[in-house]
Amino acid sequence: MHYLATGLRLAFLLIILIAAPVLAQDADCAAFAQQVIAQVAETCVEIGFSQACYGSAALEVQPAENVRLDFSEPGDVADLSSVQTLISRPLNAAAEDWGIAVLNVRASLPERGVTLLMFGDVTLQNERVGALDLVTVDARVTWNAGANLRTQPSPDAPLAGALQFGETVRALGRLADTSWIYVQFGWVSSDLISSDQDFSLLTVFDPENMPEVAGIYGPMQDFRFRTGFQDSTCSGTPDSGILVQSPDGAAGIELRVNGAPLIFTGTLLLQSTAEGKTMLSVLEGAASYGAQQLVEAGQQIIYAFQGEVIVYEDALEYNYARAQSLPLALLPRPVELPFSLGGLIFPFAIGTGFLNTIAADAPCVAAWSVDVNLRGGPGVEYPIRRGIPAGFYGLPDARAQGTDGALWWRLADGFWVAANVTAAGGACGALPLVAAPPLPEG
Repeated sequence: MHYLATGLRLAFLLIILIAAPVLAQDADCAAFAQQVIAQVAETCVEIGFSQACYGSAALEVQPAENVRLDFSEPGDVADLSSVQTLISRPLNAAAEDWGIAVLNVRASLPERGVTLLMFGDVTLQNERVGALDLVTVDARVTWNAGANLRTQPSPDAPLAGALQFGETVRALGRLADTSWIYVQFGWVSSDLISSDQDFSLLTVFDPENMPEVAGIYGPMQDFRFRTGFQDSTCSGTPDSGILVQSPDGAAGIELRVNGAPLIFTGTLLLQSTAEGKTMLSVLEGAASYGAQQLVEAGQQIIYAFQGEVIVYEDALEYNYARAQSLPLALLPRPVELPFSLGGLIFPFAIGTGFLNTIAADAPCVAAWSVDVNLRGGPGVEYPIRRGIPAGFYGLPDARAQGTDGALWWRLADGFWVAANVTAAGGACGALPLVAAPPLPEG
């Protein structure tokens, strides 16, 4: 017994010695990321409608044609209508390099804009360079007989179309006295329509010098992007991506993302897959896409063009484990991430020799062929987070000696499984040994 105890102590000491340099590097990397986030929070405090703020010194900007931009230092601000492309660089703690930009996109909102936060390896292309920055409101036909659309704001002007009673249209502009409203297809008398919002919020149009209002998207409301895929280089730092958040009280916000129309309320995470497809995760609220399909909080969809058609894959659980490192502190509104097992556990076929295919120097894999409980900490005293059936495996990122004296695997922060109900493969001996979190009170 004495020799066994001595051997265990030596084994734990060896683990600590191996893991110490890795832990130090990860700690320095995570500390650098938090330092950059804190600096951006101070630098980009107030941004006007349809503007971008240079958050950290790892950005490149391609201005619109014939436009000169002074956008090269943290705190610099540029109008989105003059920005063609923004490029941010991936996190590199050794070089003290990490690109972050904060954007305020009007998205037709009258008071507060949509926040776009790009970080890491991201290329963001504005599809509405120089577009008119419009406030728009929904208007409903209230005249029982319907309403005529005119080519000019006059009852004698030629007809441009007709609206039915109860029909809802998007109002884009108005005359100075608000007697006529310009909607998507022509002018309509304001006596025939109504809105929950004040028509005075609309931009005043000159009928003799009408602005170009092709489509309803303003600057950066229609954009294309690509990001690195699962490119975090150290624990506690986020993969590259774009966070999008609607302001309080705003609903039904329209965006066009990589060619796909979206209507959302809440907080989205946009990333590219390894194949270059678009991956949209909903962290809060919901988003509608395609043929009025809905993706809710805790879910993600992946889509891409096949020819001229957008093909949407089935909604899945989003990757909760990787989302925990996102720079959510830079968003205007706090977000509590919805729990999900997406990206945390994966199925395998029992009895097929699955673990025999794992190389000795590959990332650690812990698989179970019996039903197990995932707990909030390493020990049976911690609450059960989720019961998981046999035939799944996880990728531990750390381990600990549990309160019961046994070894436990940490699959993600707050998700632990007992090692004695799993079989392991790969370089599990190189995982850092961490302290058990405090037991919950009560």
